[in-house]
Amino acid sequence: MNLGTALGESFAYAKEGLVGKWMKWILLIILEILPAIPIIAWALVFVGSMITGNPHYLSLMGGLIIAIIIALLLGAIYQGFVLKILRGEKPLPEVANYSTLFADGIRYIVIEIIYMIPVIIVLAAVAGAAILAVIKKGISTQNIAAAVLGPVLVGVLVAVVLAFILCLIATIGVIRYARTGKMGEAFNFREIFTTMGRIGWGNYILALIVIALIVGIIYAVLGMILVVWARPIIEIIVAPFITVFAARYICQLYDSAGTA
Repeated sequence: MNLGTALGESFAYAKEGLVGKWMKWILLIILEILPAIPIIAWALVFVGSMITGNPHYLSLMGGLIIAIIIALLLGAIYQGFVLKILRGEKPLPEVANYSTLFADGIRYIVIEIIYMIPVIIVLAAVAGAAILAVIKKGISTQNIAAAVLGPVLVGVLVAVVLAFILCLIATIGVIRYARTGKMGEAFNFREIFTTMGRIGWGNYILALIVIALIVGIIYAVLGMILVVWARPIIEIIVAPFITVFAARYICQLYDSAGTA
């Protein structure tokens, strides 16, 4: 795949699909920010309980778990729309059939969670080992630094490398689900690795790094040129365009393997 051509086509796809079609853009903005509502609500409750000096930590922890679950559910429709792009639908589809988008988005989220289970296990093991080490050596600043810092850094590094590898696999897996409608295909590792081989491992990794850098640079530039209060507002507004652009680019990357 020619990266320059793919980037240009992806930009044109997002521009044609969103610029001038403001209602679609606004709907995507709304769907994008919905998951933040339960998290913000929990944060307000948390701050309020700390101000009053009467925090119920167990209840707050339970509330946080519930808020995260609700956020995932609210984000499902947005993820379902992304799947329509990954299916190769052209031009950019309308934001419609919300029940279908929701169901697709839930499956998308489940696939991503399953892929991240090894990372969660590693992080949980690191956290558990660190807590046990602190309890064994006694709680003090010196003991915590000696017992926790090294193992935690190693564990986090392992988790980051593992997450990177799993993301490479999951990206193709998610598109296989989008194209076939079968969740099992998201974990068809033989076909996933075959597709990655057809793209070319080096080309595949480079292509993903390129899109990640471009997205990162866009947000970095916005952060530098905008005043603090305007930054989150503008980032929320441009996020749907960037999402469509990146999803179309990844769709082309998959199609470059000649895989249906």
